[in-house]
Amino acid sequence: MTKKYDVVIVGAGPAGLMAARTAGENGLSVALVDRKTDIPKVRRADGGAIGVNEYLFEHMVTFNEKAKLLCFPSDGFTVPYSGPYSNIYGFQVYSPGKKRILFGDWEAAKKRGDEVRVGVSISKDQLLRGLLDECKKYEVEIYPGINISDIKKSGRKVQVSGDGKTFEGTFVIAADGVNSRIARLLGFNKERKFMGTYRYLSWMMEGEIPVDPGCFNFVLTEKSTYAVLDTYEKGIYHIDAFDSNTKVDLNASLEEFMKDRTYGSWFAGCRKVGEVNCVSNIMSPLKDPFKDNILLIGDAAWTMEFSNMAALLCGWKAGNAIALAFVDKKLNRRGISSYLHWWKKEFYNPYGSYEFGPAGGGGGILQSLLSGEEIDYLVSLIQEPFPATMNFFTLFNTIGRAYAELFPRIQEERPEVMDKLFAMREKLEEIGEDIRKAGFPNR
Repeated sequence: MTKKYDVVIVGAGPAGLMAARTAGENGLSVALVDRKTDIPKVRRADGGAIGVNEYLFEHMVTFNEKAKLLCFPSDGFTVPYSGPYSNIYGFQVYSPGKKRILFGDWEAAKKRGDEVRVGVSISKDQLLRGLLDECKKYEVEIYPGINISDIKKSGRKVQVSGDGKTFEGTFVIAADGVNSRIARLLGFNKERKFMGTYRYLSWMMEGEIPVDPGCFNFVLTEKSTYAVLDTYEKGIYHIDAFDSNTKVDLNASLEEFMKDRTYGSWFAGCRKVGEVNCVSNIMSPLKDPFKDNILLIGDAAWTMEFSNMAALLCGWKAGNAIALAFVDKKLNRRGISSYLHWWKKEFYNPYGSYEFGPAGGGGGILQSLLSGEEIDYLVSLIQEPFPATMNFFTLFNTIGRAYAELFPRIQEERPEVMDKLFAMREKLEEIGEDIRKAGFPNR
């Protein structure tokens, strides 16, 4: 029997849950369908971070811990969060010889605390659970444990099917993540650039690691690149390895990191208490995420790790746009044109051409181009901390501008390093092409 709704939402991450809550709050009949049987349970590597007190994609989030709310003052809505948290004060990038590039002033952070935080580490499970409770309050009908296998336009409606059940909606919102099955079934990926298949493995380590509290750390050893992330749980860290080479053993890579001659001492006395992993096909963002009354939002329309903040924002905008379409009796593209205009203006036009380049792909790609000593030298040139940020676009652009200004000094002091930097762009393009060839686009 086909179940009929105003809107069917596929995917119950931050974007899908927020869209369901918003549409339900506006009085629409909503079905929320997800492949997981335990919807709030996170099964992928995720830092559980939300940037606060700075603009990202022209929008702002603040955290009201007293009221247990994530607030979007630039947009006028809130998201409940009653779980544990800890402050984030910025990034640190470590070289093979322990030189550092700092984004944030940790001495100031020790004295001023909340005033200078740029993010909070949260329990994503608790965030999703709070949104799920809100959905239930607004009578959203929730269907866990269903894998969608078919989607099609049927007259003026859209039918979504999986595991013997069929759901029909005037609109469908696809919020099923970076490996979106809806995008694949509808052929959206055929117009997107495939940038590779990336694998991520995160070990949860319990103990005391001698990094600044409230810090996201990226560590370049002589062979590979890792992340050491402070979490909302005191004494629990995520240690991440990532690679685009499907033959690399990420467990062995992390074991090697734990024994590294420079960084191995960090993990003395630590013990592994869990792990999560994921595989992501990286596609270029969608300029037009709408077709046949089906709207793709969040990671499904972006590239990867859109950010929890941006995912929540997309869900809220999508839920409101569809509610307006019903009020205005424009149950088509015109009815949700406000969302599509916003998507193009705030996301695609300014950031859609940004590519997840091979230098960030782990597996020692940067180290294959520069020696450990050369990376140490380059990192040592940055003497003062940059302003704190949780915005990756700001981070990469800031580093790029800083080294552009340092080129004359590098040319004078280390011309052989400068030659490698000039040759790097062409080499990275070759590596990027190899990554794409080695991946599994599965369009």
